[in-house]
Amino acid sequence: MLMKKKLLAISAALLAAAPANATTGLVCSTAGNRPIQLALVISHTAVPAVVSVRLTDNRREVPAAVAQSWFDAREVRVDLVDRNAMRHEARLRATRHGANYDGSLWRNGKRRWIRCREG
Repeated sequence: MLMKKKLLAISAALLAAAPANATTGLVCSTAGNRPIQLALVISHTAVPAVVSVRLTDNRREVPAAVAQSWFDAREVRVDLVDRNAMRHEARLRATRHGANYDGSLWRNGKRRWIRCREG
């Protein structure tokens, strides 16, 4: 019993000493009627990547998953699919302009201007 407690204490200490993986968030929104919004969580590990996303179209949540992504100081690119990866939901391409990322969002065959801000 004492050995189990020691092992648990060592395991807890090792977990606490592990480096924290920092994350950031971007909130991307289109303008005009039927706004589309993406809320992205980005990991800052050896290779930064979009790890999760929330897609809303006209204030209705659309179940989506990240198919592929690219994020660096100059640009963000994200392709979203449905949760079964059978249908393309959206494509984001944006480049940094000052504190924001501006670019295009393709959804349902239409291209729209989008701005992303840290959030």
